[in-house]
Order: sequence, then C-alpha cells, then structure tokens
Amino acid sequence: MDKSITIVQIAKESGVSIATVSRVLNGTVPVSPKTKARVEAVIEKYNYSPNTLAQGLIRRQTKTLGVLVPDITNPYFSTLFSEIERIAHQFHYSVILCNTSFTASSFHSGEKEKEKTYFQMIMDKKADGVIVAGGQLDLCQISDDYINALRRLASCIPTVLIGQEIPGIPGIFINRENARDLEIPIRYLASLGHRRIGFTGGESGVSVTEARLSVYRDTLSKLEIDADPSLIETSDFYTSDGYLSAKRLLTIKKRPTALLAMNDYVALGALRAAADLGLSVPQDLSVVSCDAFCHSGFFTPRLTTLNRHDRRLGQYAIEVLLARIQNTALPHRPDLSPELLLRESCASITSRPESQN
Repeated sequence: MDKSITIVQIAKESGVSIATVSRVLNGTVPVSPKTKARVEAVIEKYNYSPNTLAQGLIRRQTKTLGVLVPDITNPYFSTLFSEIERIAHQFHYSVILCNTSFTASSFHSGEKEKEKTYFQMIMDKKADGVIVAGGQLDLCQISDDYINALRRLASCIPTVLIGQEIPGIPGIFINRENARDLEIPIRYLASLGHRRIGFTGGESGVSVTEARLSVYRDTLSKLEIDADPSLIETSDFYTSDGYLSAKRLLTIKKRPTALLAMNDYVALGALRAAADLGLSVPQDLSVVSCDAFCHSGFFTPRLTTLNRHDRRLGQYAIEVLLARIQNTALPHRPDLSPELLLRESCASITSRPESQN
C-alpha cells in the first residue's frame, strides 16, 4: 500500500476539516479528545510526517538555526556547539553547523570571504536565528567588509555573538572573557615561590591573546616580578604550538620555573616538551592552563587549569537566541566566574635545587 498521504486526505478520511488536522499536528488550539483520537489514528495508519519546512514557511519559521565556529575540532568550540545543539533539539530546532576554518594567519594571508559566504547561506536558508562564535569577531582589527556583512546578517535574523562587542551591530553580544581572570593562576604560581613565569600559546593579533598578555605583564609588575620578554612565546592555540614554544622557552639559558599556557591543548604540548627535555612536572617545572577543556584531568600529571565554564556559556547563548526568536524575556546570565582547579602539575619552588631557579 502506498502510504504517501497529504493533510487534505487525512482530513477527508478523518471526517474533519483541514484546519482541525492542522490544530492536531501543531497543538496550537484545543481539539476534543474524540476528534483528536480519530485524526491521530489516521496519521498513525499512514505513518504521516508533516513537511516541517512547509509548515515553517507558513509561520515564517523554518525551525532551523545556524551556528558559526572557526574550528569544530577545538574543544572550546565543540563544547559550545554540543550544548547549543542539545538545547536546540529540546525545542525541536535543527542546527546547521558552519565550520569556517578561520585563523588569524589565514585572514592576514588574504582568506577573508568564507565567513561572509556562510552569513549569506544562513540568510538564504531562512534560518530563524544564528549564533556566531569566534572567527573575525576575535581579532584586534576587524575588517570593514566583515562588519558590514555581520550588520546585514544581524539586521535580517536574531543573532547572538560570542565575543567582543562591535558598535552598531544589532545583535546580542556575550563576552565572558575577562582577562583579569588571569591574575588567579599567576598569583597562585607566585604563592608557590615562582619568579620566572613563562607565557606560552595564543596568536598575535587575536584579542584574547593580547588582553591576557597585558594582564600577565601587569600582574607580574604588581607582584614585583620581572616580566622578562624572553619568557613569552606566542604561536597558536594547539598542542603542536604548545610543544614548540615550550621547547624554546625551556632551552634558554635561564629557563622559566613555571609556564602559563593559553589553554589545555597548549599545556599538553608543554608537558610533552618538558618530558622530551628530561624535565619532570611538577618537580622541575610547574604548568598551569588558562582555559580548561574536558580531558585535562586525565593528563600525566593531572593538569592545574582555569575552568571558565564553557558548557554554561553554550547553554546561555542558545537560551538567549531562543528568547529573541520567541520574543520572550532574556534569561538570567549564569555565573561564569572562573574556578582554578588545583591538580598535580604545580609544586613549590622551595623544594627545588637552587641551580634550577
């Protein structure tokens, strides 16, 4: 039997109007239990699935959302996306993932169109809303073309942006980054007696890197610790970058006794570099991460890291977007205050031979 059936045929076989079938499908207007049961029996008989795109066009909604991230393999962005998608599905939204592969270096080498192409795709697909995380949004100097494209996007559909605020963009910005939070791990290392604290990871020209470097220097100054430029190695946000930059720092004549890594990926590379150089963590070197990812509790040694609550941020972003789409009150901002997770990768400098300081 051909089980293909339309809403018109369901109405005819159920002995009700098309409007009544629509009410049963959408649950928008109460229908008597007897009538509802009759309609649902026909729906079940033919295994009918409504065309959600067509329904959405009638209501001027498609029940789809767009999410733009620069690198879905980065645990920060994958955590955001997983939480966004999880909650979106609870409200029966489909999610279009746009992985832009954006980096500051690719931008400066001339690759500037991919994000704008995705903006247009999201509008062409009539998405009900979009969340933009990272990418050009994180650069210290954002191109005018990007700003204009972002303004057009945010003027067409509800838009939530995770990153620094750009004046004149009619979206909702969520910036959980507070570079002053970096004082927490620096002061912790200082309390253990460290005076040569290196900084590794991050990318030049990216706002979070520049802001954290500024706080790093400022905090060391407050603690009356010399901010030696030779102890800073920026490269990128990944494990290989942490490995190479840490290896350079650990082979200078007067090496650091502690490393502050941009994130857990960079810290993992630093741990491997220390091991390859015959250094033990934390006996010879303390390592702290500025951004916790999901697996650092399983590193060897377990990594001391700053938990910035990425899951809460993703949950909050999608809740804000849904509130905008549904024209309801914005949710209360959750507590995103960082928490230093003390584990095994740090030790007091006083326990070390003087020759290593």
